[in-house]
Amino acid sequence: MNGLIVSSNTARNPLDDAKSFVFDEITRLAQRNINLHVASFDFKGSTRAYNIFFYDAKKYDFLVFPLIMHRIAYYPFNSILCSPYKLFLELSYAEHVVRLMKRVKPDFLHAHYAYPEGWAASLAKISSKNRIPLVLTLHGYDILVEPTLGYGIRLWKRYDTLVRYVLNNSDLVIVASKAVFNEAAKLVNNIEKLHIIPNGIDIQYFNPNVNGSYIKQLYGGEDKQIVLTIARNFKIKGIIYLLLAIKQILSFKKDVLFIIGGYDKLLKYYELLSIKLGVSKHVIFTGKIPRDVVPKYYAASDVVVVPSLQEAWGLVATEAMACGKPVVASRVGGLTDQVIDGYNGFLVQPKDPKALGDKILYLLENPSEARRMGLNGRKLAVEKFDIEKRVDKIVKLYQELVKGGGDAI
Repeated sequence: MNGLIVSSNTARNPLDDAKSFVFDEITRLAQRNINLHVASFDFKGSTRAYNIFFYDAKKYDFLVFPLIMHRIAYYPFNSILCSPYKLFLELSYAEHVVRLMKRVKPDFLHAHYAYPEGWAASLAKISSKNRIPLVLTLHGYDILVEPTLGYGIRLWKRYDTLVRYVLNNSDLVIVASKAVFNEAAKLVNNIEKLHIIPNGIDIQYFNPNVNGSYIKQLYGGEDKQIVLTIARNFKIKGIIYLLLAIKQILSFKKDVLFIIGGYDKLLKYYELLSIKLGVSKHVIFTGKIPRDVVPKYYAASDVVVVPSLQEAWGLVATEAMACGKPVVASRVGGLTDQVIDGYNGFLVQPKDPKALGDKILYLLENPSEARRMGLNGRKLAVEKFDIEKRVDKIVKLYQELVKGGGDAI
């Protein structure tokens, strides 16, 4: 079986974190007798890695201009008005997909994210008159919204129109959580095409036996309890509420170190905020954490916190569970599919630093309960969130889709 993955910016090795969740999935798909080709659009050049062919588009391929202009006719009426450059990129990506369809003759297309990948794949499929089935995986920003923070592409009417179009033009849509399913169900004409397949992680790589002593030594936390969170977008991940919760916790307990991993363009603002709140001596902002070191951070922690304001899934929670750590998370999105309140952690209302602080403090002061919840989390991760099980389900859908000529609902 040949598959063409449409993913604009995807890791090409295990240490690269650009859409690493896509890389983790497709490398395992390639081990299951599926010939995979990736239609990339990040201008790194074409290559072959891990038995997968990555085909990149040229950055300024103006020779395609006469070939792509006829595709404008396939745009929904209220989505055609945008910057010429944006339009050119969308059409160029679609042309890139069309060329690869002719070259590799795939049995199916699989786009990660509804935009721009899903739109490029849909446009390529329609304009080429090719009946090849299209699979779409929704990941979060392309479907969920948080208006107070300007989060979610669908806040803009043009992109909302394109996302709806892609959803209804796809033969099969994969979602990770009930929250994403419920949102997508509002937009599709046939909800039977929606399939919930929980996101997964490598439960061998993330495991309770990893040694975290190096991280404790690195930050001088040998005699302290450690609370960890890892984020990319500090706003949507609710870091400001975590900092407020830290101030509350430190009024009761001083021997705690809070490690906030990840890089954000507003990192300096959060560092200054920690100083203003008087908690900076207890907070470490690590910046970007290399992928091969991440399990050691979980191993060094006593509690992992995911205070997100919106979350399609939340792989940090999954990884922490696999490492046997209790999780305190916001009661939003896919986090409610993972954290069972009182069993493997706690769920709190988002934007509530007092509730967040209370639950973190409870786990710090009750280490036996924290261990019990951590063991329960590991059990859940092994049973439900093993990436191998996710990939098995996706392969089965591929087979049904190809065998049924696009009908796998």
